[in-house]
Order: sequence, then C-alpha cells, then structure tokens
Amino acid sequence: MLVIGGGYAGLAAGALLARCGLEVLLLEASERLGGRAAWTERDGFLLENGLHDNRFAGEGAAAAVFRELGRELEFIEPGDPEFWLDGSFVPLPNSLPKIVRSELLGWRDKAAAGRVLLPLVLTSPEKLYDLSLEERLGKGVPASVRRILSVLSGIGIIAPDLGQASAGEFAAFLRKALRSRSKVGYPRGGTRSIIEGLREVLEERGGVVTGVRVEGFSVHKGKVVEALAGDRAWKGKAVISAVPVQELPGLFGRRNLPLDFLERADSLVPTAGISLEAALSSPVSERRGLLVTADPLSMGQFTSNLDPSAAPPGKQLLSWFYPLPRRLLDDREALREEEERLRVLLQEMFPGLRERVEWERVMRLRMVDGFLPSPRQSRPHRPGFRVEGLENLFVAGDGTAAEGTGGDAAFNSAVEASKLVRSYLRAAPAD
Repeated sequence: MLVIGGGYAGLAAGALLARCGLEVLLLEASERLGGRAAWTERDGFLLENGLHDNRFAGEGAAAAVFRELGRELEFIEPGDPEFWLDGSFVPLPNSLPKIVRSELLGWRDKAAAGRVLLPLVLTSPEKLYDLSLEERLGKGVPASVRRILSVLSGIGIIAPDLGQASAGEFAAFLRKALRSRSKVGYPRGGTRSIIEGLREVLEERGGVVTGVRVEGFSVHKGKVVEALAGDRAWKGKAVISAVPVQELPGLFGRRNLPLDFLERADSLVPTAGISLEAALSSPVSERRGLLVTADPLSMGQFTSNLDPSAAPPGKQLLSWFYPLPRRLLDDREALREEEERLRVLLQEMFPGLRERVEWERVMRLRMVDGFLPSPRQSRPHRPGFRVEGLENLFVAGDGTAAEGTGGDAAFNSAVEASKLVRSYLRAAPAD
C-alpha cells in the first residue's frame, strides 16, 4: 500500500490503514513531514507555517482521527477571541449569544444579524453552495453586520470577501460551530504532536521515506502499477495520492485521467497570504485568545501564551496570518507594501513590539488551504476521492470534496480515502 505525500492527509490516511493491519509505505518529497503544517525549531522557538489552531478542538476532525487510532489529542483552550477596533481590543461577537450582548451593534443591527444568521443555520448547506454570501444576503443588510459577517467568514473559512465566500460553506461551518462546545483549540506541543503521533502509528506496520519526490505514475490496464521517483519504482496494490490535488494531473502527464477530474483539479484556486512569526525578547501581551483585525482582515495569537513550550522562558512567540488574493503574491512591490502594512498594524496593537523583536520569519504562502471556498469551488465542485478509470488510485487532501476546509478537509478526506482503500482491497483478487 503506497501513500504519496506526508502532510496531514497522507499521514492520517497511512496511519488509519496501518491501524487496520495493512503494510503502508509513505513517500514524502521533502526532508520533513507535515507538508504545509510542518514545524521547525530556531533558538528554542517552535515555528509553524502560519496559524495551526484546530477548529472545534476535541470535537474536530483531527481529534476524531486520533480517537480512531486509539489515541487522544490534547488541546489547550485559548481565551475568548478579541477584535481590534478603533484603537482597542473588544470581545469578538462570534456567536449569536455574543452578538446579542455585543456593544458593537445597536439593537436594530442585532435584529438584522439574527435575520441573516438564523436562516443560514437552518437552511441545508446543499441548497446554498452555489450562492455567494453576498448573493444570499441581498440588499438592506447594515454595514456593521456585513463587517461582522466578513470577519466570521474570514476566520471560519478564510474567505473574508462576501462576494467570493460560498454561503453553503459558511453555513456548514456555522452549523458545526453551534453544535461544538469549543470553537477552536491549540494542540499541546503544536503541529509537532499531530505529525509525530501519526508517524508513530503508521510506522507500527509500515515505513516513512522522506526526500523522495514522486515524478510520475505508470499505468497498466486501468491500474497504477508504479510510482516513479528518479531511478526508483515503488509498487503498491493500492495508491493514495495526498499531494495537492492541483499537482496530480501532472504526475500522469495529463493522461489516463477523465476530463471531469482534470477540469475540477485545474480550476482549484487555493487560499494564500503572508505568515509572520516574531521571536520576542520579552512579552508584550498576556492575551491568550485569537486576535482579529478587520481592515485589513488578519488574525494571530501569542502562541507561547497558550503553550509555553513554544518559546524559551521569559520570551514570547507571536504568530500572525494575513490572507491575500493569490494573484497578489506575484506582485513583489505590492507584497512588500502589504508586509509593511501588517508590521505597522501590529505595532499599533502592541506598542514596543518592534524593540523586542529578536528576529522574524515572514513566509509568502502561495497555498494555505487547498481551495478558496467560493461557490465554484464549494464541496459539490471539488474532485472526489476516486478517479474514474483507475481502480486502485485514491485521492486525499484539502482540495477534495471532503467536509470542511483546510486541516478539517485534510483529515476528513483521509477517513474517506482509507475506507475506500479497505473496501477495494477486500474485494480485490489475491495476487
């Protein structure tokens, strides 16, 4: 059994299959596991590629996979989220009860927010996937309510533009959020605890090989027979591709794949943005919750306030993410301006920050989540977990038609792909 790709989806799928007694070999192109959730250490600071809090904490997709593996994933409960507005932090109204109590909205606007949010929660997402939030809202929604919705869509599904965000994807997120006791949680030990936990299970009945970049697949009689990497060929009775879905057609030379799959994979546009991490010589804030700005929309946290192991004693780690349109990452001058805009904003929020920065790491991320949850990229329009015409190829990753976005979609896709693999292998004739 081959798994190609060692991000969340590939590791989770491999671990689930190994737990079922299958021998699994996972191939990862880089020297580090984790993909876009990889971690590294520098001067005692634990660095991750952007924010990696988990939606819904112990009730979320990562925790569900770990429970299926017979393990528990421990989460740290952050403080309440806060909203930077007019020079100060105020509680972020991220639920209907908080909207009712919020001082940001007058009673008329609160009533308008209720008229908008309740139908979204009560309507099946399937009826809303092809509509944008802007189309769903229509006219007459107050600007203050639109701002709150933009922020909630931005932090919930990384789609702050109401004209781009799928009403169905946002509704699905809202329904899940209302059912969950915790809206978000930070895994104790960061993404490292997730990656290493999955690796341990996978290696109980398999292996992990890093530094192996699969360059293509050979196909015979409707089956993938080999994964080709340099002068090596790796065989498996079944194959899970957990590389970004957009890259999969290239591994087949755009042959042996149905037109529908090609069109869906080619049309996927990921979310993108700037990740900024700052190593601080001393603390500048004791805030423990997610911190959000509206103009521009950005979000971050003092990770070491949640998990002290993320920074050396007496120091502090700031982690921030600023989502941007993918096209802007090709404009170097515009990107530099946005980076400086973010630094100015952070200094306004945390006076004295610049003087405490020992060093910073800025990453220009061309792919954050595998898809922007717009109507054209909503769940019904993304590639599925099987490829018609290739009976032993399965697909996992956050660009598939799995429930959720980002890490949620990655873990949920791993569950779906691993189920399909087990079913296929049970029915396949013995060699």
